Amino acid sequence: MQWKKEADELRKIKPKHILFLCVANSARSQMAEGIARSLVSKTIKISSAGSKPSQVNPLAIKALEEIGIDINANQSKSVDSINPKDVDAVITLCAEEICPVFLGKAVRLHWGLPDPSKDLKSFRKIRDELMKRLHYLFDNHEDGQSKKLKSEVKKVYSQIATSSKSCGCSPSCCQKPSIDSKKTSLELGYAKEDIESIPEGANMGLGCGNPQIFASLKKGETVLDLGSGGGFDCFIAAKEVGKKGKVIGIDMTPEMISLANKNAQKGKYSNVEFHLGEIEQLPIADSTIDVIISNCVINLSTDKQSVFQEAFRVLNKGGRLAISDVIKTCPLPKEVDQMIEAYTGCIAGASTLEEIKIFLTHAGFKKIKITPKDESREFIKNWLPGSNIEDYVQSVMIEAVKP
Repeated sequence: MQWKKEADELRKIKPKHILFLCVANSARSQMAEGIARSLVSKTIKISSAGSKPSQVNPLAIKALEEIGIDINANQSKSVDSINPKDVDAVITLCAEEICPVFLGKAVRLHWGLPDPSKDLKSFRKIRDELMKRLHYLFDNHEDGQSKKLKSEVKKVYSQIATSSKSCGCSPSCCQKPSIDSKKTSLELGYAKEDIESIPEGANMGLGCGNPQIFASLKKGETVLDLGSGGGFDCFIAAKEVGKKGKVIGIDMTPEMISLANKNAQKGKYSNVEFHLGEIEQLPIADSTIDVIISNCVINLSTDKQSVFQEAFRVLNKGGRLAISDVIKTCPLPKEVDQMIEAYTGCIAGASTLEEIKIFLTHAGFKKIKITPKDESREFIKNWLPGSNIEDYVQSVMIEAVKP
């Protein structure tokens, strides 16, 4: 495909500022800007512009809200307001219309997309096409193995989000019988009253512990959940921080974001929001979060150092981590270590305790405390029955503070 060839060429120049360009109020450029910002680090500047300033189309706002991207506050800009010397690459999105002329020496790509009509369905179609192309553009910097693992993780958890049955952290869990999510959550340390207060569909029985136990959340705090899934931990945290507090969930699959938003509407949570993004490149401003929680997600990342560096960046001074995850207690059997299913099942991607300490220390954290949970053997042995996997991995509580 031509757009893939162009993306490959653009990647070679490593642009620091990408401008999406289209005619006024077509919404394609604003949608592209919103999606791109959710996928890239803060080191890459993303802009959009048209022939003249205009209001962002409400249907475009709605289409992106469905996958956790907020462009409601975006301001449509005129191409004349952009400094040509500041832009490395321009991606034009007009199909039959004539895109505005942009002066300067920026590399030019043309991703002609049809102008959305007046219904939400057409905006969703453009959104999904932009997602595909921008994921390709920004994901391809990783090595082949990392890309494969990330792709498999997305695939598995997208399936979980759209499945009607609950699932655990065990490999190939989507092909196994439905589990009792309430029973599983009780085993992980969640309180019965919390489990029963959460909207149906939010608790999928995922995880390896309850970060709420040691997060010590306070009224009015802002909490960030890494890998928020259907919103289970976010909804519990929302009750703890109260109406003056705020909870933000980040997930890399649009299907999980869509599910979480539906659950939030069912539960009428006014202090919870969900955003599409990757935990290695958080779409969160610097120093805006009081507490970061996460439940058995960081082990799924292929770049754990970046996860902890991003966590450090977004935390306020004195902000803290409260993370449940798994660690390797000894090297995995070769046949397990090489299983894709073991990676997506929260086993093969686990780091050692010492590696976690190094990641945290290098990121700048202090007061690091990693507490193994011996009782986790009882549920981990069900992740890969017959393999004695509980002898190789263990659930831990990870705590640290940004000084």
